Amino acid sequence: MGASESRSLAHLETVLDQTAATLQTHGAAVATMEVLFLELFTIRGQVAVDFWKEVVVDACRRHPLVHLLHQDSFTFRAFSKPRGYAGDAVLLDFMYAAEDSSTPPEWETGSLLGKQICHYTSTCSQGARAARSRRRVIIDTLNRCAAGDSAPSVLSLACGHLREARYCPALRQGSLGRFLAVDQDKESLAVVSRELAPWGVVPLAASVREILRGDVVLTGFDLVYATGLYDYLAEPVAQRLCERLLRMLGPGGRFLIANVMPTCTSAAYMEAYMDWWLLYRTETQMLKLAETLPDKDVEKIRVFTDNLGQIVFLEVEKTAYG
Repeated sequence: MGASESRSLAHLETVLDQTAATLQTHGAAVATMEVLFLELFTIRGQVAVDFWKEVVVDACRRHPLVHLLHQDSFTFRAFSKPRGYAGDAVLLDFMYAAEDSSTPPEWETGSLLGKQICHYTSTCSQGARAARSRRRVIIDTLNRCAAGDSAPSVLSLACGHLREARYCPALRQGSLGRFLAVDQDKESLAVVSRELAPWGVVPLAASVREILRGDVVLTGFDLVYATGLYDYLAEPVAQRLCERLLRMLGPGGRFLIANVMPTCTSAAYMEAYMDWWLLYRTETQMLKLAETLPDKDVEKIRVFTDNLGQIVFLEVEKTAYG
């Protein structure tokens, strides 16, 4: 271990000690958590990736602060992974709750301190705000798609609970055609079926692996989108899936995918205390995902970010004769 790593670890211990003391004695959870998020993110950027994963994260989880932070039902759900993975649809519901006027049932079971911490992690943190911003982009895309075409056909891949649907007037008014909600999590699809089947949404259980293998053949869509899926896909797999998404489109259709950017200050806390590891991408890295698409089938490629500058989107339009 070099001198710089030793200094980073020493500083980390000080930060964790101060955070624990403040949370236990003074409250002010939101301000305290914001400092913790920024300090962890700074340390993460100062050390090598392997040192962060193997040494710093371990030090975070060995410190008594972890017992305070895991009183937050949002943090602990990600860490404990009741569905086998960190970023499940229930976690997204936590982050959407601020806009949806809802309260996740698990929030009610937390301690007072846990609820205060949860308010920051699931509502105020940069990652939570980015998730809501990402959803707003998808909502706008759905509504524009409905306005520009007659009964467009839509597919949501890794749909979760499909919470964007509640803000899509076109869906409620029956202006959309086929709307397929695809996810490998059957518990998430059960929610979609229960809440959205009356509006014509059709759930389909399928994994990325099945789609890539061609076990599930889906074609003729005007819009295909995936919000949180690409955060977990290495570049070769992500490129192959983009190729598959292009084939799912009808002539003139488009697909839209999203990815969290490396500037998101929630990243370090998510990794250290939630065991939630994403693959972060810049605009340049996002554009690379379209490099293997056949030129003859692509009309237009666009990369853009959300208003917060925390989510990068790749939009690909298929040729009208494709």
